[in-house]
Amino acid sequence: MKSRKLAYILLVSFVFSSCYVVSAYRFRKFELKDLGKFKAETLQKSDQVFQFYHTDGSRFPLKSYLDSNLQHTFTYGFVVIRNDSILYEKYFGDIDSSDIFPSFSVAKSFVGTLAQIAHQEGKIKSLNDPVTQYLPWLSKSDKAWKNVTVQNVLDMRTGVKSDETYNSPFSDVIQLGFTRNLMGRLRKIKIASHSKDFVYKSVNTQLLGAIIESATGEKLARYLQQKLWLPMGMESDATWQTDAKGTARAFCCLNATVKDFAKLGRLYLNDGNWDGNQILSKDWVQTIWDADTMRVYQGYKNHWWSSRNIKRFGDSLQATQFIAEQRGNWYLGRGVRNGKTYFSAYNNLPAIFAQGMLGQFIYVNPGKKLIIVRMGHNWKHKDFYAQRFIENLAGRISK
Repeated sequence: MKSRKLAYILLVSFVFSSCYVVSAYRFRKFELKDLGKFKAETLQKSDQVFQFYHTDGSRFPLKSYLDSNLQHTFTYGFVVIRNDSILYEKYFGDIDSSDIFPSFSVAKSFVGTLAQIAHQEGKIKSLNDPVTQYLPWLSKSDKAWKNVTVQNVLDMRTGVKSDETYNSPFSDVIQLGFTRNLMGRLRKIKIASHSKDFVYKSVNTQLLGAIIESATGEKLARYLQQKLWLPMGMESDATWQTDAKGTARAFCCLNATVKDFAKLGRLYLNDGNWDGNQILSKDWVQTIWDADTMRVYQGYKNHWWSSRNIKRFGDSLQATQFIAEQRGNWYLGRGVRNGKTYFSAYNNLPAIFAQGMLGQFIYVNPGKKLIIVRMGHNWKHKDFYAQRFIENLAGRISK
């Protein structure tokens, strides 16, 4: 009996001494009103605001379709933009266009963009540099880090040991989300596999944020404000959540308005050019657009996803048999999610997107000069996943 009581006391002591566990439990049912409860850095809006053109939304032929289909999907805000004109803009509940929304992993595409800007400026000398050139202390936790490049981090091909399970308060990714000391956790990360296969791990983006800060000498939020927020004419203040020491949670937690999120899509839609200012190298953007590159990189390149038709299977044999039966460019894919390996058959579509865990999207389709942004809580629809709903919507919009 005494040993059981002691074990219980030790467990309770561990849980309540681990602040991230308490926080994870407290915010397990995250709501929009909770944003103000987190420590965050503010990004100031631009003095020279860029605004998309407004059209008569009532004349958009898909308005009633969107109104009815989005009504019960836990969507906060949804916007459809073509050729810089807003075709559809809608907010649900007690929400309007001035509200900022959590983006979760949509933030990763902003961080990937900042890494390329740092490279263009010569702060990151080469994307093929080993990460230890910028974070030499990584070698103390695992000497294998000297064989990992910045590009490997951008493509989620590091072999890092990290648990990307979202439904456990003890997983590595949840610890990243609530720890009070992000750099302390990064100093302990190790390599689990020397394979350079794509495996989605949020810690890669946190590592990329640290590389950018080391290379530029700037805090990530400040660098974002200087290089993107102000040049792209953001119309509202935004926030980026941080740990207790002021380090941005780079892999998530950038909060902004729907239309300001859309501006990152506009930058890529215009090959990195913003009204005459070449913010990003055209070659960088074209690499992400390239279907063959996306195929080789399993649909994930430079912190962007390729839009794709995809069918998942229980094993590689089923996926391979399906591919053999198809007439077209279908390929075999493998991924790991919540600790489970899955196999898929896929073919790439002419679009890219940034994606958050609750169905947040910045979808960019160059052929139709189209940007679609969805922000909200956990997507719910009787027929479609959020990605498929957006892709089907894009298919119904004429050029």
